[in-house]
Amino acid sequence: MFVALDARDERIQIETHEQAVRLRTAGTPYRCPACREELIIRNGRVLPAHFAHRSGSDCVVGEPESRDHLLGKHLLAEWARAAGWQVDFEVYFSGIKQRADLVLRRPGTVHALEFQCAPLSGQRLAERTAGYAQVGVTVQWLLGPRYFADHPTAVQGKFETWGPERGRELRFVDPRRRRMWAWWGITGTGMQGEGLAPYPRPAVWRPRGVSLAQEASRVVQALAYRDKAAVAVQSMCYERGVNLGGCPVVVHRCLTAVAGLTDKEWLVRVRWLLRFWRERVWSVTASKQWWCDYVEPARVPLLGQRRVAEVAATAWLDVLIEEGYLVREGNTLRWIRWPRWYADVDRKLGAINRGEY
Repeated sequence: MFVALDARDERIQIETHEQAVRLRTAGTPYRCPACREELIIRNGRVLPAHFAHRSGSDCVVGEPESRDHLLGKHLLAEWARAAGWQVDFEVYFSGIKQRADLVLRRPGTVHALEFQCAPLSGQRLAERTAGYAQVGVTVQWLLGPRYFADHPTAVQGKFETWGPERGRELRFVDPRRRRMWAWWGITGTGMQGEGLAPYPRPAVWRPRGVSLAQEASRVVQALAYRDKAAVAVQSMCYERGVNLGGCPVVVHRCLTAVAGLTDKEWLVRVRWLLRFWRERVWSVTASKQWWCDYVEPARVPLLGQRRVAEVAATAWLDVLIEEGYLVREGNTLRWIRWPRWYADVDRKLGAINRGEY
């Protein structure tokens, strides 16, 4: 932690090794702003100078920080100041009992930065984000090394945000390489990768590199491992005289890979086909509402249930319309033709390999 209270109960922010030497030489006691325990000053060569609780402390707000977390906060403060922000470390909001890693201020604007290096449940993420909203502070979640990956999974997905211009977005900070970047426009086929700091770099498309045949093979895997949801949908398919393994190729196209769905996305699409296949006319609204039932809000606290349903439902309708199965007239949908089901997965894979689907 970089902030403590001095003998006069005033905030003091430690930022340099030289300042740490002066504070330690002065011999003034420094206390934690949250628990009021006396702190020590650590001023080694590897980490930024900082305050720390003594061994055995049970302070939750001032729990031990990793090297990456300390370095990251210092780096973010450096970049924010260079961009003209007033920066305060570890501001404690007593009304919601939360401490922000950094608070950035400009006239009329207060913005919190949370640099997340440790595991965090969806529930805690939702509670902390709601807490900031309660006190009128916007918050940006930035992900540390624990969350680095080639492509987003459910681990990162709970931190996804959405904007009208950039779509789904995640932001990362590597404190050791001194880099910050964003993934945005995230879909199941790839996303834009953009460098943000220390120097902006143009966005470059990062393809996911999964073939249609590989996506279709996931049906085989799900059934081979007796996935409960897949087995349940297989039973529904049998009732309608079709085979889950031979489900239409279209269910594997243009997947969004959005987090928060209760089942695998291709499996929810199969459920949708089984639900709406006998409808002559129905509405876009009804389709999107149906998808809401297959979203678990606790897993996507920043996107929210309706946004996830909107993303998944829109992508699904778009691909059905593009391939000539549906037509949309305003809010109304109607079938033009029914997607082809195959006798089994082998015949479906064969059709994919021949390009005859």
